[in-house]
Amino acid sequence: MADAPTLRRVKRELEVMRICDSAYLPKLGPLPLRELRTHDGEKILYFLEEYIDGVPLNSVYKPMPYKEVVHLAMCVSEALGIVAKNGYLHRDVKPMNIIQKSPLEYALIDAGLALDRDGEAITVAGSVVGTRAYLSPDQLQFPPKQLDVRADLFALGVTMYECATGEHPFLNDETPHGDVAHTILHFECLSPQHFNADIPDDLARVILTLLQKRREDRYASLDELRRDLTRLLAH
Repeated sequence: MADAPTLRRVKRELEVMRICDSAYLPKLGPLPLRELRTHDGEKILYFLEEYIDGVPLNSVYKPMPYKEVVHLAMCVSEALGIVAKNGYLHRDVKPMNIIQKSPLEYALIDAGLALDRDGEAITVAGSVVGTRAYLSPDQLQFPPKQLDVRADLFALGVTMYECATGEHPFLNDETPHGDVAHTILHFECLSPQHFNADIPDDLARVILTLLQKRREDRYASLDELRRDLTRLLAH
């Protein structure tokens, strides 16, 4: 739920995405942005994203061939680059929010958290926004850090690990049972090669770099990640 200034700001930001022309992100529409009122009189924003024809990544058979995992990462990193260029973070990168249009082409959907930067419109004040099993340590620490693109990169790493192995790095038979947030903060995940020996060393290194606890130890930028992914595709 949002106050009037938040509604005005989000409306302006939605216009940026309405004119976005990218194969990796949906446009907004076809219905216009609307303000709705809840039963207690609070205002909320209602909008639709363009329908992307394809299969949600969480429904795609895993483990995926490693070149498909690399193409997935290239597409999602391109989408995150557009989001970041406009001053936002996605904050909810996960298989359910990625559409496989073909084994080599993917689109990142669900802009709700990206546009609601402070959790003003759709979360309880002070709560953590995003999907718990894909949150970075940066988002789970208290007091929370000022986030940057490296939080989205961590979530991409979790997604790539799942796609390459068929296992979640922090929710599998080898990890401690209990709260996944605690596991993300304190448990060093196993190499993806533990679950899939066919993963090339270079891809394993990319995934593990994305999954570093300290954001200073992850890729410093999307461009740096894409350089390594491009080298993987060239092999």
